[in-house]
Amino acid sequence: SAAKLLAAVMPAAESTVPAVAPLAIETVPPVDFSWAMTDISRFDLPDKYALLVPGGSAHRPEKRWPAKRFAELAAILAGKGITPVLVGGKAEAEAIKTILDHCPETIDLSSKTEFGDIATLGAGATLAVGNDTGPLHLISAVGCKTVVLFSKASDPNMSRPRGQDVTVLREDDLANLPLSAVLDSLGLEK
Repeated sequence: SAAKLLAAVMPAAESTVPAVAPLAIETVPPVDFSWAMTDISRFDLPDKYALLVPGGSAHRPEKRWPAKRFAELAAILAGKGITPVLVGGKAEAEAIKTILDHCPETIDLSSKTEFGDIATLGAGATLAVGNDTGPLHLISAVGCKTVVLFSKASDPNMSRPRGQDVTVLREDDLANLPLSAVLDSLGLEK
């Protein structure tokens, strides 16, 4: 899949930095994703929005932060003038309903996006928060400030999203990861 390709390529791209250091190359430019960008005007999004990715492996629920916490986060973001935007698929329907019920200002793009849309959404988002799942690899790779949530089910040293501004929060059981930890990592207060 595209997410697996990105996960394989990004660590290799990062590893070139030490290799080029003796060549006096000061910076390595970000990866060019212009080829993937699409027209997302059909979504009619506000200028300030945050991507929330509450899904993950449907067969591995231990990799998911509780939907209730995503709902609380959505409400706080909306209260700060940042519109929550949900990305996911049919497998996340229950979590998405929980979030929408708690924060009606949220925009639901679940099952409405394609690969390029996710790249473009990430490039325009103020921030993104989500579980250890494929879309976050693309969202972070295009430069979006990203907080990715890991449980003991995965090793972020092996599979974390890569990008310019990625924070990994890890808690053995994601049900024990407090909302305050996510807010702190975003530089936000309740």
